[in-house]
Amino acid sequence: MKKILFTLILFSGITVHLYAQDDEVCGFSAEEAWGGDTAAMNAFLASCGRIDTVNVDEHNKPVKAKAKTKIHHQTIKMVLHSGKVLKSDSIFFVAEKMPQFPGGDNGLFRYLKKNVVVPALARQQKIQGRVYVEFIVERDGSVSHVKVTRGIGGGCNEEAARLVAQMPKWTSGKMNDNPVRVQYTLPVKFTL
Repeated sequence: MKKILFTLILFSGITVHLYAQDDEVCGFSAEEAWGGDTAAMNAFLASCGRIDTVNVDEHNKPVKAKAKTKIHHQTIKMVLHSGKVLKSDSIFFVAEKMPQFPGGDNGLFRYLKKNVVVPALARQQKIQGRVYVEFIVERDGSVSHVKVTRGIGGGCNEEAARLVAQMPKWTSGKMNDNPVRVQYTLPVKFTL
């Protein structure tokens, strides 16, 4: 339960609502911070609390930072300074049923081949190769948190991110027949 204490309109035209949560004042709602916006997440960290992440193995045991155990999923919690957990969720790296693009792997390859556009700069500079794009397939099958983890430049990184962000909904990943969020990495190939 939150109450708006007051609303500020900054010189830049940005509206900021100040919320009271457990006698603490935050410059936004937990949902805004949780949504993946880096600025909102940083503002939450500065004014309201912390974000705890724990890597977990397939037996639901915490994995130490430099352990050689394979990480199964990551638990993420937004915690107020008072210790109250505002939001908790998990992102899986391996799921019992992994997310699937419409039409399976063949459908994904057809989508990439049909929609990839080699940027003019990459053509001019004869840049080709693979751009690795990391993203999350949400519980509803939508794609979010698109990020290039390894690029080749020449506009290809932006094109690969655009292509992934505009994908149609996937069939969501599942654990125990429940939809889960799954992190996925996809190589997007650029050839001249």
